[in-house]
Amino acid sequence: MATVFKEKYWWQFTLTRITIALAMGILLGKYIFVPKWLLLLGLSGSIAIWIIVDQLSLLAYFKKRWISGLSILVVFICVGISVYQLATNAIIQIKARVIVQEPPIKKTNSYQATALMGETLLLIYFHPSIHIHSLNEGTIIQLHKKPLPISNTSNPGGFNFKEYAASQKIHHQVYLTSEDFTIVRSTNVYVSPLSKTKDYVLSILEKYIPTPRERSVAEALFIGHKKNLDKELMNAYSNTGVIHIIAISGLHLGMIYALLCWIFKPMNRFKKIHWLKRSMILMIIWGFTLLTGAGASVLRAAVMFSFLLLGEHQNRPNHIINTLAASAFCLLLYRPLFLWDIGFQLSYAAVIGIVVFAKPIEKWIYLENKLLRHCWQLCSVTFAAQLLTLPLLLYYFNSFPNLFLFTNFIAVPLSGFILYLLIGLLVVAPFDFIAKPIGSLTEWLIAQLNGFIQNSANLPFAQNEYIQVSLIQTICLYVLIIAFSIWLAKKNKSAFWLGCVGMIFFISIRSINIIQLQKQLKLIVYHAPKYTAIDIIEGLGHRYMGDRALERNAILKNNYLSPTRTLYRAGNPLQQTKLLFRAPFMISRQKKVLLVHPRLALPELYMVPKIDLIIVSGGPTIHFTAIARRYPHTILVFDSSNPLWKIQLWKKEADRLHLRHHSVPEKGAFEYNL
Repeated sequence: MATVFKEKYWWQFTLTRITIALAMGILLGKYIFVPKWLLLLGLSGSIAIWIIVDQLSLLAYFKKRWISGLSILVVFICVGISVYQLATNAIIQIKARVIVQEPPIKKTNSYQATALMGETLLLIYFHPSIHIHSLNEGTIIQLHKKPLPISNTSNPGGFNFKEYAASQKIHHQVYLTSEDFTIVRSTNVYVSPLSKTKDYVLSILEKYIPTPRERSVAEALFIGHKKNLDKELMNAYSNTGVIHIIAISGLHLGMIYALLCWIFKPMNRFKKIHWLKRSMILMIIWGFTLLTGAGASVLRAAVMFSFLLLGEHQNRPNHIINTLAASAFCLLLYRPLFLWDIGFQLSYAAVIGIVVFAKPIEKWIYLENKLLRHCWQLCSVTFAAQLLTLPLLLYYFNSFPNLFLFTNFIAVPLSGFILYLLIGLLVVAPFDFIAKPIGSLTEWLIAQLNGFIQNSANLPFAQNEYIQVSLIQTICLYVLIIAFSIWLAKKNKSAFWLGCVGMIFFISIRSINIIQLQKQLKLIVYHAPKYTAIDIIEGLGHRYMGDRALERNAILKNNYLSPTRTLYRAGNPLQQTKLLFRAPFMISRQKKVLLVHPRLALPELYMVPKIDLIIVSGGPTIHFTAIARRYPHTILVFDSSNPLWKIQLWKKEADRLHLRHHSVPEKGAFEYNL
C-alpha cells in the first residue's frame, strides 16, 4: 500500500520558522562566542546536507525531509550569529574631528546631539551658553577634549543607559563648553531633504496650532517629534495604556494605508495600472516612515505593508503571520540589535495578538446592533493586542494600566480623526482661510484628548504599580497564555495541563521570591542628580530618607526610586523599622551608619567607638584624617547631591589615607546590608 504523506499545519509557516532560527542565532551570538571557522563549518556542512537530501528520489526525499528542514534552520542560525558579530564588532576609535548628525536638542541644563566618530556615534552635551544655531546636520567640529566612555550609573532595577547606548552604536560621551571645540566650516555641509521637510511640517503646526501643549502632541502624533512633549502629560498617556498614540507606530501607518487605499480606489477599474497604484502607496508609506525617523515600530509596519502589497501584486496571497515574519527577518538582517528593542518586541507582540486572537474574541459576543457590533470589534482588537503584550509590559515597566480598554476605546478613534485632520492641514496649508479653521478644530480635539487622558490617569485605580516579574516568570506567562488559548480553541487536554504547569511555576517562583525578600534589611543610596535620596528597605516595605521634593514629583520618583522598590517588592511605605534613628546615626543590630550633612551636627568622633558606613551629602566639610585614624575600615559614600569637582578632591584624599569610598554619581547607586 502506498504511503500517504500528509502536510502538517505548521509547514505553511516556512518564513516564520526561518525568522525564529535567525533570532535564535542572534541570541546565541550575544551570549556565546562562536569562532569564525566554526561558523563556516556549520554553514558549509548544512548547505551540503541540504543539497544531498534535495538530490534523493521523491520517496526518499519525503522520508528525509526533516533533515533538509533542520539543515536550513542551522544555516539561518549561523547567519544570525554572523550578522550579530558584524553589528557589534565595530572598531571603536576616539577621533578629534566629528560630524554632527542632527541639530542639538534642548535639555534641562544643556543641549544634546549625536555626532559620527569613525564607525560609531558620539553623544555630545553642549553648555547652555553656546550658540547652537551654527551646529546643523553635517557640521564638522574639532574637539579639544577627550570623550569619556559611557558608564552605567543607574539604580538597581533601573534603566541601563550604557547598554541602550551601545545598541545604538554610542560608546562615548563628552561635555563641551565654547573652549572645548572649534567649528570647521566645511563646504560639504548638507541638510537632507527629509530634514527640510520635517522643519516645514513643524513650521506649519507652529503656525496653525499655537498652544505649545497641544502642538507638542500634534508633532508627536503626526511625525514622531517628541522633543517638546510635556513629561507629565507623557506619563499620563503611559499610565493609561495609550502611549502608542504619541509614539509613531503601526497604528498610524495602518490609518494612512487605509486612507491611501480609499484615495486610490478609483484606479481599481484599470487593471493595467494596478502596479502604479501600489508603487505610489509604497512611495508615500516609505516617505512617511523616513520623515518620522524610521523607528523600530513604524519601520516594521512599513516593511510589513510592503510585503502585503508585493504579494498582492504577484497574486500570491500569504498567511499574515508569514508576512509579519518576513518583515521581522528583513529588519533583523538590517539591524540585529532590534531584537532587544522594547518597541520592536511590543509591536510584534501586539500585531501577532491581533492576528491570532481578535476574531476568536470577537465571536464570544454577537450583537445585532451595527453600532454596538463595531464598538465590540474595537474592544476585541484592543484586548487581543494587550493579551500578548501583557507579559512584556509587566517585565519592562513593572506596572499595568487598568483602564487600557476604556481609554483605548475613546483615544484610538479620536487620535485617528486627529491624524487625518493633520494630513488635511498639511495639504491646505498654503490656503490660510481653510487651514485656520482646520488648525483650530485640531487644537480643540487634542485639548479634549489630553484632558480625557489626564483625568483618567488621576483616578486612584488607574494603574497597578510595583509589579515585579522576572524573565523566567515572563516565559511562564507566555506558556500559560498560549497553552490555555490552544486548549480553548482546540479542546486539547495536553495544552490545558501545560498551561497549568506554567501557572504553577509562575506562582511558585513568585512565592519563593517573596519569602526570601521578607527577611531583607538594606540601605540604598540612590543616584538622583542633585538630590539626597536614601531608602531603608525592610521586608516588603521602605522608609524614605532624603529630599521630599524627589518623592513628591511623580516623574522623578518613577525614574529614580520606583524601579528599585519594585525590584525588591518594597512598595509599601513604613512608619517604623528595626533600625534605631538617632540623628545623625542609623543603628541596626550589627551596623552603625553616620549621615554627614551641613544641616546635621557632626558628633565628637572620640565618643563613637565604631562607624561602619559614612554617607556624605550636601557638600559638607570632612575631616578625613580624623576618620582614617579612628575608623580605618569604614566606607565613605558620596551621594549625588555633592558637586562632582568636590567628590574628585575627596576621592584623592581618601585614596591617600587608604579609605574605601564609593562615588554615587560616577558608579551608580550604593547598596548596603544592615
